[in-house]
Amino acid sequence: MPYLRLVTLVLLVEVLITALAGLGLYYGFSIFPISLPTATGGAADSQAGGITATLPMYMPSLSDLKVPYTFLPSAKQEWGVAALFVSAALLGLQSFVRGMYLGGIKGWVLGRSAVPLIACGRMYFQAMMAWSVFQAVTGLLTLALSVIFIPLGFIIILILFLYSLTPYLIVLQDLSFGEALAKAPRVFRQSFRKLLPLALLAILCTFMISFTKLLPSVFGYAVPLLTYALVGTWLLIELMGQLKTHLRLAREEVPRLPLKAIDTKRAAVFLWVLLLAGSPVAGGLAAFGQHLNAFHLAEKNQYSGVSFFNSLSDVFYSTEQQYTTYEWRAGDYHISMNIPDLSGKRDELRGTANIRWRVNQEVRSVNGNIAHTNVEPVTMNSRLVYRLEREIAKDGSVYYSSLNGFASIIPAGGHSREPLSVQMMVSGDGSSIYVLQHPTRFDASRVFRVSENGKYFIPQTNEMNPMDFQTYWFTKEHRPENIFAMLASKNENIDFPAFNGAFEALAAAMQEADGRVVVEILEMLRRGNVHVKAPDWDEQEWTRYLRNQYEGADVEQIMKLVTRAGAQSSYMRRELADRSSEKTAVYQIEVHYPKTVLRFHYEESKEDRKPLSVSIEMEDENQ
Repeated sequence: MPYLRLVTLVLLVEVLITALAGLGLYYGFSIFPISLPTATGGAADSQAGGITATLPMYMPSLSDLKVPYTFLPSAKQEWGVAALFVSAALLGLQSFVRGMYLGGIKGWVLGRSAVPLIACGRMYFQAMMAWSVFQAVTGLLTLALSVIFIPLGFIIILILFLYSLTPYLIVLQDLSFGEALAKAPRVFRQSFRKLLPLALLAILCTFMISFTKLLPSVFGYAVPLLTYALVGTWLLIELMGQLKTHLRLAREEVPRLPLKAIDTKRAAVFLWVLLLAGSPVAGGLAAFGQHLNAFHLAEKNQYSGVSFFNSLSDVFYSTEQQYTTYEWRAGDYHISMNIPDLSGKRDELRGTANIRWRVNQEVRSVNGNIAHTNVEPVTMNSRLVYRLEREIAKDGSVYYSSLNGFASIIPAGGHSREPLSVQMMVSGDGSSIYVLQHPTRFDASRVFRVSENGKYFIPQTNEMNPMDFQTYWFTKEHRPENIFAMLASKNENIDFPAFNGAFEALAAAMQEADGRVVVEILEMLRRGNVHVKAPDWDEQEWTRYLRNQYEGADVEQIMKLVTRAGAQSSYMRRELADRSSEKTAVYQIEVHYPKTVLRFHYEESKEDRKPLSVSIEMEDENQ
C-alpha cells in the first residue's frame, strides 16, 4: 500500500500541472518552467520530442519523457503577475510534495512502513524549497548560456549533475540544504559505480516507456504517465535503498523518521486505488482541454455562417498573385458564443463556442471482401475554446484575434482526417466572427490578414495548399452590402504589375462590384497608351452601377456569382474573327450577373500581345 500511495501522489501532481497548463492558455499566463522555450525552439519543442531515454529525478515527471502537459496549441509567453503567482505557488507545492514523496520512500526503505505523508512534506519543505529555487536559478543560467554558446550549457549541466543527490541526502540524513549540497559531490563520486547499473536500467526503462507516448489520443498521455509513475517510483525506491546501504557502509548515520507508522484503513485503500485508476484518465482529458468545458455553462447567442476559401484562380496567377480570390459556399453553418458589449475598452475576449462546420473525414466502406477508404466532407458540430487579444487595425480601429492569443478545438466524438487547428477573429463592433480552419501541420500566421478597418478577415492565399485553409464567417444576418464591402477591403492594397492580367482582373473586379479597382485598371491602361472606351465614372459611380446588377439577388445567389472570380476558366476569352486582322486580335469576355451579362472587348497585338484598346459595353442584355 505505501508504494501505491507514492505512485498516486505522482499522478495527482502531474494531473494538476496538466490542468494548469490548459488554464494558462485560457487565462493568458505561462507556467515556469514548463512554458520556457528551449535553446533551440519553443516550449512545445521541449516536450514534443521523439523516443526518449532519461533518468527519473526526485519524482517521475512527464517532462522527463518529453510528453506535453497539454495537446492544445501553444500561445505566446505571458509572464505577468498571474504567471509569477501561479509559478511560485506551483514551485512551493512541488517542493512540499517532493518532501512527501521522498519522505514516504524513506519510510518504506528503512522500515517497510507507511508514514504520514503530509508530516513528511512539512518536515522537508524548507530544504526542498531551497533546492527548487537552486534548480530554477541554475536552469535559467544554463538556458541563457546555451543560447550564447551551446557547449558551455552542456558543461554546466555536467557540473550540476554532481549535485544531483542533494535531495536524497536531505531526506536520508536529515540534512539542511547547505549541508547536503556541500556533501553531494563526494557521495556521488563514491557511489557512482554502485549506482551505474541502476542508472542504465532506468535509461532502458524510460526508453521503452517513451514508445507509449506514440499511442493515439488520450492514451498517448495516460499510458506513459501511469507506466512511468509505477516504474519510476520503483527505480527511486531502489536508488534510495542503495544510497542508504552506501552511507551505512561508510559508517554515516541514516536516522529513522521521527514519525509513527500509520495503519491504512479499508476506506482509505479504496480511495487511493480510485485515485490511482482515475487520475491518468482525468489527466488525459485535461491534456486535450476537456476541463475547459466547465466554462461552457452560460447560454450563448447563435450566429449563422457562410464558408469561403482561397483559390488558385486565373486572375491570381495572371496578376502575379496580387489579386486574391475566394470561392464561396453556403451551408448549415452556425456558431454559438457570447460576444460581450465591446463599446468600452476590453483587452481580450475568452470563452467557449459551439460551431457547426465541415470537416474532412475518412469514411470506410466494405464491398464484399474489398474495403474502401474515402475522404468526404462531413458537416458536424465541434467545440472551440478561445482567448482573443485586442489588436489595432491600420486605421486605428479595434478588432480581436487569436493570433497573439489562443484558440483550439476541444476534441469530441468523430475524428477528422488529420489534426486540425483554428484561428479566430472578431470585428471591433462584435458583428462578425471569423474562424479559420486548417491542418495543424500548416502555419496559419502566413495567411492571416485583417482589413484596414478591422471589420473583415481577408486571408491571403497559400499557393501550395489553398483549399486546406477554410474560413467561416458568422454574423446575425448576412447582407449583400457586407459581402461587397468585404471583397472591396480584400482588394485595397492590390499593386497591379503593368498590363499583367489587366483584363482578367477587370472581369474579376466587375464581378465583385469593386468600382475602385475598375477605375484603377482603366487608368493604368490609359497611362500605357491603351485606347479605353468606357464611361468616365469615378469609383463610387462604378461601384453603384455594378452592385445594381445584383439587385434582387439573395446572398446565396451573390456568393455563387462572385465565386466565378475565384474559379478557373470563368472568363474564357473568345476571339472575334470578324474584328481581328493579321496583326491584331480582338477578344470578348463576359461577366454574368443574376439577370444581365456585361461584355467588354479588348484588342492586342499578335506579335507581342501588347494591349491596344478596350471597350466596355454598358447595355444590359439577357443571358
